[in-house]
Amino acid sequence: MADESFRLIEFLKNPSSYPHRPRQVRHIQTHVSHVFIASPYVYKVKKPVDFGFLDFSTLEKRRYYCEKEVELNRRLCDIYLGVEEISELDGGLTFGRGKRVVEYAVKMKELPEEYFLKNLLSKGRVKEEDFIRVVDKLVEFYGGQRSNEYISGFGKPDKIRFNVDENFTQTECFIGDTISKAAFYALRLYNDLFFEKRSSVFEERVKRGFIKDCHGDLHLEHINLNPEGICIYDCIEFNERFRYIDVASDVAFLSMDLDYNGYRELSKIVVSEISRRMNDETIFDVIEFYKCYRAYVRGKVESFRGEDKEVSEEERKKAKERAKDYFRLALNYAVCGSMPVFFVIFGIIGTGKTTLATALSKELSCAVISSDSIRKEIMGIAPTERVYSGFGEGIYSRDITERTYSELLERGKRIVESGGAVILDASFSKAHFRKRVISEADLLKVPVYFIETKASDEAIRKRLIEREIEGRAVSDGRVEIFERFKEEFENPSELPSRVLISVDTEGNLDEVLTHTLCEVVSKRFL
Repeated sequence: MADESFRLIEFLKNPSSYPHRPRQVRHIQTHVSHVFIASPYVYKVKKPVDFGFLDFSTLEKRRYYCEKEVELNRRLCDIYLGVEEISELDGGLTFGRGKRVVEYAVKMKELPEEYFLKNLLSKGRVKEEDFIRVVDKLVEFYGGQRSNEYISGFGKPDKIRFNVDENFTQTECFIGDTISKAAFYALRLYNDLFFEKRSSVFEERVKRGFIKDCHGDLHLEHINLNPEGICIYDCIEFNERFRYIDVASDVAFLSMDLDYNGYRELSKIVVSEISRRMNDETIFDVIEFYKCYRAYVRGKVESFRGEDKEVSEEERKKAKERAKDYFRLALNYAVCGSMPVFFVIFGIIGTGKTTLATALSKELSCAVISSDSIRKEIMGIAPTERVYSGFGEGIYSRDITERTYSELLERGKRIVESGGAVILDASFSKAHFRKRVISEADLLKVPVYFIETKASDEAIRKRLIEREIEGRAVSDGRVEIFERFKEEFENPSELPSRVLISVDTEGNLDEVLTHTLCEVVSKRFL
């Protein structure tokens, strides 16, 4: 089989193999296909793989899905020319009929590279009007797609749940590689809770006819805005359950890909325009769920690519990094939704605030603002320089502490106003400091979660002694002031339970992080 595959690839990489004799052939691989760019045409050959959800394992199946690819993609793009046979002839290979057909290839016209939407965006050559044109084409497409009882059945909760559960089954092996244990379990909980608490919205969308024969793989690299018109190509042909979907799921892929590439405002425009033009106000009830699903699927696909021995080691490494980014984005949707969020990690000294803040920041790719760093910055002191002031004295006086918290909140506010989540790492030992964060969050109309770190007195003393010996921490917390700090700390009784999370930090950091993320996800469904 390997020899046969090698012979086929070498044949397709050779310009003299093609009837039109291109000057060169460029070979690109995905995890399921080989693509050969032989200008002005492109030939695509499916790999003989079986991932369960996709089965190209036999020649007959590859022929069938090549024909389906041409048929389905002609709905949105006119570049698909047909299916070419590749046959044995006189000891070699040839296009067309020969002694024995060995493979099938989809033949299409080459699209101009510079007009792919992702490339146009990177060069700043896309305007809002261009996205309105894309929306217009999609709305026309969705309006013309059939829906019947069979297709609508794929929008029911049990069908959607099957796809979601399949993703987790197929990615559990990547825990510790492209997805962390904490992210995996938090994402699984998010999906469990969505089905438990909000599954009725799926039923409602089925009734309103939003389950269609859609594209299924609607991301930036599949949209070409060439001068001859918009071409949306490469839809899902290999599994109808990934194509018979809610229009919201299709749009969510494009919206998620815009978020992933840093175009969040355009992402919002696409969803709001689809909603307006299709009279679909309930799209906002499911769009975050589907964006989370889409990001997770991309993380899965890139994880598979990271294990593909047919691609170079360098490309496998890049694929794994992309997978990590997609899984982090999925986690962001689960934890934060599509909104900025304040996370306040607070508690007594030595309870592991900064350790948890750093770990949470890595998972959510968001900034941490530390009161310890700001305090020393205000006073012109190097971050790791130890300051042995008494409790409430020197740089820890009431005046300096007020200035520190004001600056902490101001910096956090700027990040939130720019659309990002932020972690505020400080003791927040007084209720009035915590109330100021709530007031600011209310004014900005964004969520806030207070995560109180806790540990036993014995564990705290041990940590403070170790920190003093190491001498690398920015915090000046030490054993001598621990008892006084504990006495002066105001319990957060003023905080409503819907925003307060308590975390025991004495366990393994993975477990602590998993607990924290799962608690935040749970709060979203209260």
